[in-house]
Amino acid sequence: MNQTQSHFHHKKIAVFGAGWLGNAIVQKALELGMQVTTLTRNPERSKELATLGVQTTITAPLHETDWHDQIPQDQDYIVNCVSSAGNGLEGYRTSYLDGNTSLLNWVGSTSHPAKFIYTSSTSVYSQSDGSTVNEDSPTPEPSQAGEILLEAENLLRTKSPFSQTHILRLAGLYGPNRHYLLNLLRKGTTELPGRGDLLLNLLHLEDATSAIFASLQSNHPNFHLYNVTDGNPSTKSDIVHWLAKQLQIPTPTFNPNITPTRSPIRQSGGKIPNRIISNQKIQKELTWSPTFTTYQEGYQQLL
Repeated sequence: MNQTQSHFHHKKIAVFGAGWLGNAIVQKALELGMQVTTLTRNPERSKELATLGVQTTITAPLHETDWHDQIPQDQDYIVNCVSSAGNGLEGYRTSYLDGNTSLLNWVGSTSHPAKFIYTSSTSVYSQSDGSTVNEDSPTPEPSQAGEILLEAENLLRTKSPFSQTHILRLAGLYGPNRHYLLNLLRKGTTELPGRGDLLLNLLHLEDATSAIFASLQSNHPNFHLYNVTDGNPSTKSDIVHWLAKQLQIPTPTFNPNITPTRSPIRQSGGKIPNRIISNQKIQKELTWSPTFTTYQEGYQQLL
């Protein structure tokens, strides 16, 4: 048994939001011999989790209170990686602000020994000038969705009773069964929406999961904020050109007049984020580093 396995073996973890990322966290926790409890809105996902070996599966929305008496509070670790419930901004507020409010009401205001992780997003950084940003950078004029994310972060910053509260701002996630640009090229799309000169800050699913466990294993108490990216942003056009070359197809063009179907809600003035997000803090403080340091390495695995 290695050091990581020894650290987590038989410990209790509750994972709120067992979607794509949450499922990867659950599988890692089970591999480490942890006692896992999950909460998800999806009853089918609860059944799948039970077959994986999850001891307690609860089907309920995080922002409601019916689940409060179904999950024991004696958890060693708590991870909230709930995704948006849909319905635009209303879904953001329900999932991220109301969800964290419900979680805090469940645990109460008394000091709690558990380590807590909340997965936020680097989309809170609205800089559009190609500059480098870090955890101390301002977040001027965020999108309406970004404002809700920041409000949820501030709620945890001021109200969390946990011995350790870490907020991980995750970059654009990709990995098995989730690779938007690759899907478009495989469909034969010849004209892509938006602009190709914008920088994408990416993070492979495996690296997001390893960052979460590095945070849980750390001895950094109280509140800490970390950006989690692969550290090597590239423009959309560079990524698309490389993918097209691997697939041996013509490189699609970009059309800024076409609105992306999955485009985030823009910030004030309609500016599109274009920045380099530094991951130096988490690498230095938690001695974490990504396995997939470039999009080429990550996509090569998917190809």
